[in-house]
Amino acid sequence: MNEAVRRRQRIAIVDEVALALVTMAAVVGMHRLFVDSSYRGPLMAQALLAHVTVTLLRRAKVRLLPAAVVTAVVAVFVITWARFPETTQWLLPTGSTFRHGVDDLNEAWRLFGKVRAPAPVANGFLAATSAAIWAIAFVADWGAFRVGATFEAILPATTLFIFAAALGGTGNPIASAALFAAAALLFVLLHRTSNQERTSRWSDAAHGQGRWSLLGTGATLSAMAVVAGVVVGVSVAGAGADALFPWKDLNRSRPPRIVPSPMVSLQTQIVDQPNVELFTVNSSEPSYWRLTSLDTFDGTIWRQSYTTGSARGRLPQQIEGAAKVDKVRQRIEIRQLSSVWLPAAATPVAVDTKDSQPADYDEASSTLMVDRDKATSNGYAYTVESALPKFSEAELRSASARVPDDIRDRYEELPAIPRDVSDLANRITANAPTPYDKAIALQDYLRGDQFTYDINVGKGHSTNALRRFLFETKRGYCEQFAGAFAVMARAVHLPTRVAIGFTWGVQDSNHPTTYRVRGRHAHAWPEVYLGQYGWVPMEPTPDRGPPRSDDFLGVPPHQDASNADDATLPAPTTTAPGQGDPNGDNANSGERQVGEGQQTDGGASGSSRGDNGLTFSTVAKRGGRPLGIALAAYLLLVPALLAAQWAVRRWRAATPAARVALSWQDATERARHAGLTLPASLTINEMAARLAAELPGSATEIQRLAHSMEMITYAEVPPSPEDVDAAARAAGEVAGEARRSEPWWRRLLAPFDARRLVRRRAERLVATSGVGPIR
Repeated sequence: MNEAVRRRQRIAIVDEVALALVTMAAVVGMHRLFVDSSYRGPLMAQALLAHVTVTLLRRAKVRLLPAAVVTAVVAVFVITWARFPETTQWLLPTGSTFRHGVDDLNEAWRLFGKVRAPAPVANGFLAATSAAIWAIAFVADWGAFRVGATFEAILPATTLFIFAAALGGTGNPIASAALFAAAALLFVLLHRTSNQERTSRWSDAAHGQGRWSLLGTGATLSAMAVVAGVVVGVSVAGAGADALFPWKDLNRSRPPRIVPSPMVSLQTQIVDQPNVELFTVNSSEPSYWRLTSLDTFDGTIWRQSYTTGSARGRLPQQIEGAAKVDKVRQRIEIRQLSSVWLPAAATPVAVDTKDSQPADYDEASSTLMVDRDKATSNGYAYTVESALPKFSEAELRSASARVPDDIRDRYEELPAIPRDVSDLANRITANAPTPYDKAIALQDYLRGDQFTYDINVGKGHSTNALRRFLFETKRGYCEQFAGAFAVMARAVHLPTRVAIGFTWGVQDSNHPTTYRVRGRHAHAWPEVYLGQYGWVPMEPTPDRGPPRSDDFLGVPPHQDASNADDATLPAPTTTAPGQGDPNGDNANSGERQVGEGQQTDGGASGSSRGDNGLTFSTVAKRGGRPLGIALAAYLLLVPALLAAQWAVRRWRAATPAARVALSWQDATERARHAGLTLPASLTINEMAARLAAELPGSATEIQRLAHSMEMITYAEVPPSPEDVDAAARAAGEVAGEARRSEPWWRRLLAPFDARRLVRRRAERLVATSGVGPIR
């Protein structure tokens, strides 16, 4: 292979990398669509794998249509392993994969119709975007390297970038726009240079000065264009404004603030942000810190029937109901909650906020939230007074069974649900004489030994997900337990809603009245309407229990058990009057100290940790699955691509001469894999002589095969069918002896050697040196 060929191949590789960078830059540019950057890693990985796949298929000379089919199949596998790994069996998609995918896509579509960007990083969004990225990579590679178009190749990624820029939320897009422009201009420059290398000789003159002149001048002009765009862009009015087309705000003079169901971000907080401190509460009594409630189930998702923009109610000065209540004051400081809801214990009756931090209240859902002009509660500091009911089992059992019409119409409504779900609810409650007894029966059933608390399950609470949870997996976290209870309760005519909030959190050792609430304390629980006592919390999630629950639920107070000291209810504080004032400043207080052998908060005993609370075991656990998936993908894809390459080569060898040449190519390639050196400068006869010397057991077959190659190459004599068969047998003999000369471990690893994929092109050029085109 001469230097010009090697140079063209190097430029081609850089050109392919530049095209992948364009797609990745478009992914980075989606930051205004999502509430955080957790989308970036998964989608960048999808973009990288997609470009690697389409590049290998093209280099293997797979035709466009078969390449599209293979790309689609690989995309299905990769997206399944990344987004729905728990649904696979032997790493293969199953019917459960399809059902989970449909559920998550439906949930994402419903969310898209209701949410104004930035949106939560929902699994359905990631799955749909991953599929789009695979399509973009295939079309871009086709345009750039199969058709030879330059600007058309970057059009798919540009469409994705413009979509994100037009529909994205707040945040300055200048940096991402500059990155995308730089990546696109770099690809255009490299692609033009690569095309020049292939189609003309001008750049070979004067040791490549023309090529480097083109690259240097183009890079300078591109850099100047990007810098000028950034300088001008930041000064343009509205550069950092909201989206050009916020999809729920079109045709509205002042759109209502519609936010996603908090159920969507529940698993994200529990799994992905377990040790992030969201807010602190200074209170004389711990509680479940309630955010809001979800009152509508449409068969796909639990959501609120109200819009947050319509909340303008006043807080009730007293709670209507037969239960006695205690008034508890809390001082709450929010750090990274990133929502519109304001946490408070039970039912807030009074709130004191700063003038710059107004609050609103929705009476029907007992929800306290920031004013509609505020995008988030981050930075809020307020004092709230809540009424905590004191329920007892005897009182609730005597509750009236009469349900007001407005409560029944709103909180007993159900879509069509599977018959076996309603039958199960009726069997569980068959012997329960009162509404309270029915609720307790459902609670105790879900807390039974047959159900397991597990955060490593797929998201979703649709009717299909509900049925899988109740009858198949019987594993889930609070979302599944609360949603299942609420649906079954409504099936037996108990008015129910799903509350979203947090358990009490980590008690501060220096200030016992301060509780530090983290992502792992996120929680969902059902509330049942029981006559004159109003809304009563239930707790169907195993190993969870709200404070004050012993007397009416029969479960002890309990929360996340990652730290045993924080799992159970803290001991009552003995703070003297005036101490631990909810209005006091405890920002510098420390957490409970742990002794030797005890677990640090959320970590393993004896492990060192950084500020993010990660331990070696945590990192290993989180990194193990992606590494395992990557390894499985490699072990499946490389042999499959080698087999596809082998099949395509034989399919293309349509003439007798082409089949003889293919046999020669197979023999020489197999010899090279065994370690033989066959330079491109050798003639067919010289190459045969070297093969015969190294593989003496096949010397006769090698000479016969070389003679057939010389006849079709130089004499242009078409081979007979006997010649074609003899060439195939000769190639087989050579390949067999070459394989036997290799170490056993090399033969074992040969089907997984990815280098064979990228070397095939070069090997074909060497193997057919002096042969001419194979026809």
